[in-house]
Amino acid sequence: MRRWMCSFLLVLAVSATARSAQPNTQPGTQPCIRLGGDETLGTHFQTFEKLFEQLYAKAGLCVRSVSMTPKRIEQLMRSGELDGDWFRPAEYIATRALEQQILPQAMFGLEARMIWLKETGFSGKPEDMKGLKVGHRAGFRWLETHIPLMEAKPFPIPGGSQVKALLIHRRIDLYATSSLHEVALLEAFGEDADKFTSAYWATEPFYHILHSRHADKIPALNAALRAMHQSGELNGFLTMPGIVSVPLTRDGR
Repeated sequence: MRRWMCSFLLVLAVSATARSAQPNTQPGTQPCIRLGGDETLGTHFQTFEKLFEQLYAKAGLCVRSVSMTPKRIEQLMRSGELDGDWFRPAEYIATRALEQQILPQAMFGLEARMIWLKETGFSGKPEDMKGLKVGHRAGFRWLETHIPLMEAKPFPIPGGSQVKALLIHRRIDLYATSSLHEVALLEAFGEDADKFTSAYWATEPFYHILHSRHADKIPALNAALRAMHQSGELNGFLTMPGIVSVPLTRDGR
């Protein structure tokens, strides 16, 4: 009896050790996909985390998200230590992510917006930027690329605190920014906010990125994302001010 009990305890110990050594998985599935999420999203981080959990669950996949800086996400994606990146703008993908796998369906968009003094008489049409000095948030790659394409003169500005003075004193003719920053910027203008107006320029789509080793998961994830678009479920997660819905791709890939 004593020998049987010792053998039974030994089996339990071996079984417990084996379970603790198993990778981070759900029962009957492959190891969880590890995604990098932008830590600067602040209070909206958890909303996006739930969005990706829902998306991956619909595709029959397990996912875990890790909060870190966009730069760190880029580094770990390049070294292969991360499986994916929550989302990146189209301009980023066009220049840096050619070796990675992109879901063809965009997740959401950010609008590029123009702000100017009403008294200048600017039409609000992007094509009328030609020859104007256009201030923009430094580091916003889409604006850095497209302002020169409109034959305007780019004027990078490190932060929003100088914008009102630069516009009032005509150091810049317009200020271009994202819909994400526009509301807070106009609120910061205080009593002078009524002197300014704004208009839509364009929408830049954002896409989910996976490491190339996960190319086989793209079809299921893309189908799940399209289903969330079509049902309206996705809109319930796009609560961050400035984020807008984007159309479904035509071909369904």
